Amino acid sequence: MEINAFCRQIKEEDLEMIMNWRMLPEITRYMNTDPELTIEGQRKWFEKIKKSEKEFYWILEVDGVPAGVVSLSGYDSTQVHTGVYIAVREKRSLKLTLYLQWNLYRYAFGYLKVHKVCEEVFSDNKEVNRILDMCGSRREGILRDSVCKNGQYHDVVVRGILENEWEEVKAKRKFDIIQFEIKGEERCY
Repeated sequence: MEINAFCRQIKEEDLEMIMNWRMLPEITRYMNTDPELTIEGQRKWFEKIKKSEKEFYWILEVDGVPAGVVSLSGYDSTQVHTGVYIAVREKRSLKLTLYLQWNLYRYAFGYLKVHKVCEEVFSDNKEVNRILDMCGSRREGILRDSVCKNGQYHDVVVRGILENEWEEVKAKRKFDIIQFEIKGEERCY
C-alpha cells in the first residue's frame, strides 16, 4: 500500500488547528512543555518561522487531510533537529511514521546538506525511541532529569544519525517519497 502524504508550508489559516493539536494531552505528553497557546501567540510564532532560515515547519497532509506537524529546527549548516507529531489518530500508522522520518533525513541530508540529524526523546516514550532505532537513529546519551512536567522529572534520550549512516540505511530501504514544499519557493523536494 502506497503512502499518500505531502508536507506543505504552514499557512495562517492553519494556526488555530495547530494550536488545538499542540494542546492535546496525547501530543503534549512527551513534549518539553504543556503550553496554553493563544491565536495571537500563534501569529507571532508564525511570523518568526516565516522569516527564519533555521526553522522549517510543515503541515503533514495524509490522503489530502491535514494530520500533523513536521519540523526541522536549529539548522546551523552542520546539523538540524527533527520534530514530528501526527495529531489525527485515524491517520497514524507505523509505516507512515517510518516513511516520514526517512523522508526528513532525505530532506536534511539531500537538500540542507547537513552532516547530522538530531532528535531528543523522553526515555519513557518507548514507541518513538523504537521507531527511531528502526530508522537508523542512534542513542548517544541520556540527559538525566532534564525536563520537569507536572512535578515529575523525565530523562531525555539524545539521538542522532550521521550522513554516512543515512546512506547505509537508505541503501537497504525502499520507501515512498513524501514531498516537502520548499520554503520561499514554489517547488517541492
